[in-house]
Amino acid sequence: MKEKLYTRSMKNGGEIVLHRILKPASDTLGIPIIVAHGTLSNAEAVRDLALHISSLGFDCWLLEWGGHGHSIPSNRWQNFEYPALNDTPTAIDEVLKITGHKQLFWLSHSGGGHLPLMHLARNPDEQKKVAGIVTLGTQATDAAQGLIDILRAYYILIVSNIFGGVPQKFFPINIVEGEPTRLLSQWARWNLKQKWLGKDGFDYMANLSGLKMPFFMIAGGDDTIAPLSGCLKFYENIGSQDKSWLECSRAEGFSKDYNHGQLVRGSATKNEIFPKIAEWFIQRNR
Repeated sequence: MKEKLYTRSMKNGGEIVLHRILKPASDTLGIPIIVAHGTLSNAEAVRDLALHISSLGFDCWLLEWGGHGHSIPSNRWQNFEYPALNDTPTAIDEVLKITGHKQLFWLSHSGGGHLPLMHLARNPDEQKKVAGIVTLGTQATDAAQGLIDILRAYYILIVSNIFGGVPQKFFPINIVEGEPTRLLSQWARWNLKQKWLGKDGFDYMANLSGLKMPFFMIAGGDDTIAPLSGCLKFYENIGSQDKSWLECSRAEGFSKDYNHGQLVRGSATKNEIFPKIAEWFIQRNR
């Protein structure tokens, strides 16, 4: 499918890029959906997911944020809160402005799921613009519990602080691209301290109770980046009365225990996970 790119500058610095999957207006179903990648990644990581949802008629916008892909960060020292509080509202307002809709859905993998939750936790009045949120493998507190995971978190913290980011060659797993800012330094601290706090002490976890829009949390049974326990904390603290939980594991009838990357890539994912996301959107489309 063809895509149209929109580049938008932010008043506090940096640019976001939105890739709109083009389709005839007559074939577009319901309100638009922003599809956001995670850290160490770009739009390519979630393109299969966006194409699947788009093929069902939805108006999908792939967001590249925080210096990923074609986007530009404000500076390499920015933390996780910068894209949450700048890139996110810019993307939401731009899509609503272009489409003429009053609301949109947010669909995201990994760190892309932190963004709207952090933005809305601090700005609850902005919930009127979001019809629902779907996250795959998103957590902030439980990725540093065993020795290996603790060492990984300290490794990320040290590399990020020294280099102002995490170069791709320094990361011990197969990733789409490096992290161009110090964002992962803050993520590592959250997990080492097991507290999801802003730099100013704002308690994001506690303020999830104020979020009332529909929410769908998907977690992998073998995800060490976003362990089930961490994902469950998000799910349990969300204040919505319309929230759903999906554990992608053999114990729950899936073909395998999904790891972090498998939640958005692979033939099994397309057959087992994507249809459940599409069904959730279809049920809430208006």
